[in-house]
Amino acid sequence: MIKNTEDLNVGEWKNVMQEKRPLPIGRTQFMEWSDRIIALAHVEADHDSLRFALSSMLMHLGPTEAFKEDSYFILAIRKAAVNQTAHAILTEIKEAQEAKQKPAEATATTLRVVTDGSLENSKL
Repeated sequence: MIKNTEDLNVGEWKNVMQEKRPLPIGRTQFMEWSDRIIALAHVEADHDSLRFALSSMLMHLGPTEAFKEDSYFILAIRKAAVNQTAHAILTEIKEAQEAKQKPAEATATTLRVVTDGSLENSKL
């Protein structure tokens, strides 16, 4: 048995946005559909970038999913934005840590074994 842990009961999305609606067929329907999803998601980003993400989501739906709730896509777009923010923060922190570590490594000395078996101080 597959357990669905997805909770779409969020705020004003409880009713209308949880109704299964036909997925877009054709450019006109796609543009209307994506404009609606983007407006409801309240994610500040380039609309073409958001349409790209929505297109990818549509492509990954199962072969029998021709109807889907708007709230699914709204939450998925918001989660993608959350992931992008978290990744950016992680990258910034990692780069800052690496920048701190480089000067420490540059001044560190190491011991190495020379040919006679004794240890010798050397700079990296």
